[in-house]
Amino acid sequence: MSQLFTIKDERTVYCRAAMKANGGEWNPVTSEWMFHDASDHANAAAELYRVTRPTAAMREALQTMVTDGTGALAWGFDPAEKPLAIDDLDRTEASKLLAAGYAVRRVLGVHPLDDVEQPDNEEPAAFDASEFEAREQARRRRRRNAA
Repeated sequence: MSQLFTIKDERTVYCRAAMKANGGEWNPVTSEWMFHDASDHANAAAELYRVTRPTAAMREALQTMVTDGTGALAWGFDPAEKPLAIDDLDRTEASKLLAAGYAVRRVLGVHPLDDVEQPDNEEPAAFDASEFEAREQARRRRRRNAA
């Protein structure tokens, strides 16, 4: 009797084509993939690992957020004090951290800890409403001409 190798993980929905390409057969009774060859099983497991880990771009973005301080503000802890193992994160965990970081960047700017140099204007900036006033006058003139 031959030996069967199995993978039982709900995240295989993200890599069904790879599971089939590596000789996997779906067993609906046990809800697992079955493989007859150990090397096919290993290749499928490696593909599952690749699909469920953050991409290189996600890891780079997370590292940038750790470096510029976005992570400390968005995640509620300072990754410089307590290290964040980016390679050990699941893709969904990485996505959640990135979403929180991007939300902080939208509110506070691209790099929250960078000091942005402001021009030294001694006079306060005045709002120029001339464009809006000109539009309002033109609109009033059009109404009079239409009547």
